Parts: sequence; C-alpha cells; structure tokens
Amino acid sequence: MRPGEPGYRKEVDRLRYSLRAPGSWLLRALRVPGREREALVQAGKMALAAVVAWQLARVLLPSPQSFIAPYAAVFLMAETVYRSLTNAAQQLVTLMLGLVLAYAGANLLPQPLLAMGVTVFLGMLVGQWHRLGSSGVWVGVIALLMIAGGTADSGAYLLERLGETVLGAGVGVAVNMLILPPVHLRHTRRTGSLLAGEIRELLSSIADDLGGDWDLDTARSWLRRARTLDQTVRRAEEAVSWGRESTRFNLRWRFQARRNRSPVPSRIESSIGLLGEVSAQVQRIAEALVTEEPLDSAFTQRFADLLHGLAQAIANYEESLDQGAESLRERLDPVHEKQRDLVQWVYEGRTLSAEARQTEDALLLAVSRALRVLANGGLAVGR
Repeated sequence: MRPGEPGYRKEVDRLRYSLRAPGSWLLRALRVPGREREALVQAGKMALAAVVAWQLARVLLPSPQSFIAPYAAVFLMAETVYRSLTNAAQQLVTLMLGLVLAYAGANLLPQPLLAMGVTVFLGMLVGQWHRLGSSGVWVGVIALLMIAGGTADSGAYLLERLGETVLGAGVGVAVNMLILPPVHLRHTRRTGSLLAGEIRELLSSIADDLGGDWDLDTARSWLRRARTLDQTVRRAEEAVSWGRESTRFNLRWRFQARRNRSPVPSRIESSIGLLGEVSAQVQRIAEALVTEEPLDSAFTQRFADLLHGLAQAIANYEESLDQGAESLRERLDPVHEKQRDLVQWVYEGRTLSAEARQTEDALLLAVSRALRVLANGGLAVGR
C-alpha cells in the first residue's frame, strides 16, 4: 500500500500495534530489513566486540581479569561509525584527564579527603569543556574512583587502565566500522514517504469536503490536521540528520554508493526539505479556508479539483525520485493547466466581497507556490 492511498494511515497504525505483540519484534527483525534487524545486528556486534576485547586484554596486558577493555568496546559501539569515533576520542581524552588529576592529587595532597575534594572539583570544572560533550562528567568521576580505590598514586596501575581502555575502544570502533557498519538511509526515505502520504491525504480530504457540504468547524479540523504536519516534518528532518551522519566514515555505504545500490543522501535531504515547504503551503490553504465569509460554491468546486491535482502531484513527486525528473515535469503539466484556467476564471469580472477575494487570492497563491516548489524539485531530481 502506497502513502496517500485510502486506509494507509490505518495500515501504519495496525503495523505499529502489531509490533508490540510478544515475539513480533524478533520475527520482524529476521524477516524484514529495518530498525529491528539493525538493532539485532548491533547486539551481535557488541557481543563480538566484548569477547574479542576481553581475550586481547588477557593476552596483551598484565591484568588477566580486566573488565575495562570489553566494557569500553561495548560502550563505544554507537549507532553510527562517526559517533563511535567521536565517542572514542571523547572517552579517551576524558579518561586521561581523570587519571592525570587523580595521580596529581594523590601525590601532591597528603590527605585523601582533601585530594578527593580538590580533584573532583577540578574534574567537574574541566568536564564543562564543550569538546568533551556528555562525557565530560567522567573526568571528575574517574578521579574520584581512582582516589577512593587507593590506586591513584600508582603510575603503573593508571597506565594499565589507560591501556585497557585504549584497547577496548580500538576493538569497538574496528568492529563497528568493518562489520556491517550501520546505514540509516532507509528510515530517512520512509519518513519522507510518510510525510508525502500525510500531505496527500490531507489535500484529498480537503478537496472531497470542498466538493460537498462543509462548514467552519470542518475548516478548523483541516487546520488542526495541517498543523500536525509540523511534527512529521521535524521527525523527517531528524531522520535526515541521522542518515547523513551514518554515511560519514562508513566504508559499507561508500561501496554501495559506488555500485549505485544506495540512495544519494543529498537527494533524500532535498526531497524532505521540499515536502516541508509544500506542507507549509498546505497549512496556508487550511488557514485561508477558516473564514466566516461565504465562498463562491463555483470557486470551491473548481478549487477542490485543483487540490485533487496537487495531491496527485505529491504522489508523482515521490515516484519521480526513482523515475527521473522528466516523469515529474510531464505529470505536473495538467495541474499547471488547471491552475492557470482557475486563475483566469477568478479574474473574469466576478463580483465578490473584499474578504472573499482575499481568501481566493490566498488559496491560489498557496497552490501556485506549492507547484513551483514541486517543479523546482523536479530539476533537483534530474541532477
């Protein structure tokens, strides 16, 4: 079922509900590519990284019972390769700062309580450095743990802990980068399709109601639905950011992109940006229709037909992402023709109140802008 088709939203809700059933998550992960399978793969990679890091630590480092190496390997198994690398850098810098503070405090301050207070205080201040991100709090925590454990004055012990962390971080980053590194473009495309489907459904609903009986309460319900599009746009934009990040330093995506087996992030980003602009115009249409001034029924009938054409144009835009720009431009021509005919008819000397004329102008301007955005989007698809 395609976005925008009758019953599409019900089908999406039914699918979401079915995923809550016991065992359905695992079955879906095994049968269908998606977030469930990605989570399953990441869990397996975490287990592998923990085992490898623990074994290497036993072989290469003096401590035979190290838990820090496997802990670091699992902790740094992030949902993108880029985040694994940045987290590893932050964690290592944080650890080194914490160890240096603990060593200096234990050797320069004679009283353990005084050393703990001073190092934790300084560690929390140093942790405010924005480059450390959310990991900054660990500077003071690490200093606290080393001093409280009575090992902060041993340089050899601290170097062993640093070596274990470096080893674990290296294993975690390597496993995440080399074994099925996660790519999150599929979810980005799905959120774009969902946004297009919601826009198309709303336009079709408005067009159907305009062609029949409607009142101010109906118009207000259109406006409420139009404003909820903002939430879908924000989710799509977040998915775009996440998808873009997942391609950074990702060897798997680079290989797929060279073989034309992966969608181009810039194209997906531009499509969601375009749909966000169209959704803004749909909101303007809904806002203009919330008026107490009666509209000409002949106009609303013609405008409803134009909205049906705009809804179909949204569906055509989604298809053009796969079929190319020529397909979209050809399918937009009939909608442009309807728009021009309606504009010409509106200004053929009809007598209207100033408020009714203003409402019609606002409606036609919003549709014109939406079509212009879609047409420009067709040029972007061809690039």
